[in-house]
Amino acid sequence: MKVIHFILGLILYLSIAAAGIGLMVSSQYPEYLHTALAWARGIPVWGRVALGAGGIVYLFLFLLTGLAWRRRRDFIAFENENGAISVDVAAVQNYLDGLKTEFAAVASLKTHLQVVRGALAVGLVLGVKEGTRIPELCKLMQARVREILEEHLGTCELRGVAVEVNEIRARKKSDGESD
Repeated sequence: MKVIHFILGLILYLSIAAAGIGLMVSSQYPEYLHTALAWARGIPVWGRVALGAGGIVYLFLFLLTGLAWRRRRDFIAFENENGAISVDVAAVQNYLDGLKTEFAAVASLKTHLQVVRGALAVGLVLGVKEGTRIPELCKLMQARVREILEEHLGTCELRGVAVEVNEIRARKKSDGESD
């Protein structure tokens, strides 16, 4: 949308600049202005109406593409004995991204949350350091995510915690080490 808005704005700017230059030049060369007006008078009425309507539609499109469209936010909603609770999924996702600091074997972590039929599905994409026992780390991560969600969200229905390891980072060799 930003590219379309930029192009429409550029065309609009150049059109207004050309009209302004034309008006400035018309004071020195009035015959150019008379020629342009004669040409415009030669356009049939339906053509002038179409040109005006096209200009209005163009301006509307320019304004419409310039609006900032907000993404729909997802919430985890559940009820407890005191009433209803809604928690922003992005807030939970940001909090879970902090798990990286709890596990020394984790080199990178991306968290994906999705609300499916009222239940929360958690996905973790990990990069681990070389030498890590991946199955054990994944079990620990899954247990920790469940623990965090139960601790902070309480009765939230958890659909599952999926862990995907997509990178194993090799240990950097120091200057004294050889192959």
